[in-house]
Amino acid sequence: MKRKIFVCAFIFALAFVGVSYAEIISGSGIAVVEVDGGKLQGYIRNNIFTYHGVPYAEAELFMPPTKLQLGATVIIDDEQRRIVLVSIEIVMLSDEFIDRCRKSIAFIADVEYENVWLHMTHAITTPHAPSSKILGLGGEEIELTTEEQIDLQKRRYKKKLYEEKIFVAIVDSLKKASQLRNGTMLVGAGECDVIRGRDIKTPNGWWIGINGDFESNETMTTISFKDDFGNYVASIVSFGLKPCVIDNAEMDAGKRLISADAPGLMCRELEKKYASPILYFTGAAGDRVPYKTAWYDRLNDDGKIETIDLGVKQGIEFANEIAEQMTNAAIDIIDNAILQQDHMIYLNSDSFSWKTKQKVQMKPYRELLFNEDGETNVDVNVLALSKDLLLVGGKPEINEITERQLKEKSGYKHTLYVSMLNGGMKYMPDEKAYDQCRWEAISSMLMPGAAEAFVTKSVELLKDFSE
Repeated sequence: MKRKIFVCAFIFALAFVGVSYAEIISGSGIAVVEVDGGKLQGYIRNNIFTYHGVPYAEAELFMPPTKLQLGATVIIDDEQRRIVLVSIEIVMLSDEFIDRCRKSIAFIADVEYENVWLHMTHAITTPHAPSSKILGLGGEEIELTTEEQIDLQKRRYKKKLYEEKIFVAIVDSLKKASQLRNGTMLVGAGECDVIRGRDIKTPNGWWIGINGDFESNETMTTISFKDDFGNYVASIVSFGLKPCVIDNAEMDAGKRLISADAPGLMCRELEKKYASPILYFTGAAGDRVPYKTAWYDRLNDDGKIETIDLGVKQGIEFANEIAEQMTNAAIDIIDNAILQQDHMIYLNSDSFSWKTKQKVQMKPYRELLFNEDGETNVDVNVLALSKDLLLVGGKPEINEITERQLKEKSGYKHTLYVSMLNGGMKYMPDEKAYDQCRWEAISSMLMPGAAEAFVTKSVELLKDFSE
């Protein structure tokens, strides 16, 4: 029996007030910018322009905001099951906070906890919440001075305020969401040539840079929903480009720009064109980077690694350029997407136990012995929305070879990996990456073989899908 689907979607924005220990400069004519709806006045705190409570950049680097957007949500119902898919344009959130969000979303949307998928795009140029410990490159805990401890406590307090504002933004928007509408689903795929491998070979072993080696995948996939009148309700763009075009440019100089990077810029343009929310899902991007980035490592003429910092301004130009390419590709794919005749929601999840490994100093190695130091659970989530469309979600970032293996073994025409789903776990590279001592393997918390076990578990979970 053919099922109907019902959908609704909405955007949520962040407006928070940070903690300040300096004077605020405000008043007539101070921090006034042109935005889509007219003029917007903010204030300057610690030489940083702030609008609606959101700090944007230092004075000489200021870029006027057009939308204070944090992410988007789509709710899908096939009369038997309901799911909530959330994309937050942010680098990372704690597992405890994500759990709190998912529980609240599940309650408000009247769905099972497992039916809430919360994805973080891993946009590098968004606020990083301080962890409970400060670790060195080798994983050792760093002793802090009294002044550094006080500063860390201030940042942790800011983190609580920051997370609370995110929580309120998501929950409040969900409460105000429109009713579910009868809909159709369309799926499209095409190429967008803006991604390159990031692993480069050095005299001392593999490192990360740009225009590196190993296989890549430039396929962009879109999932769009329309109502009975042919209006777009929402679209999902799945692509293996990590939002790191601007990256850490000028961070050492204390200059940062809050931005969702090229994928976020693309989403804003698509939202204007289709008058509906756009969700970005970062795919298999563990060993891939944008072909242009403002901050990267390279080999100099002496064969040594040097860091190139082109600055925030150049990063913004690169981000706009790549966003335009992504937007054009997405429009072509969405406009030519194929109507799916067999709507469904099949959902399954499980986990498997895997050995963790000891941390080592981050540097190139020709050879490296990985040693066990514990055990952890690796979550696996699968979601089929039609006979041709499968989403596989996990916390770790994976390499392209693992995504290809998922596609080959799943049997679905479109098999999309959703990274950083319901939390993060750094990298889960393929076994060959460990043999070659590549960056993803050195920084991973998992012993070799986890990626292959993940593929096996994903395929096992598909066996339970039946009418």
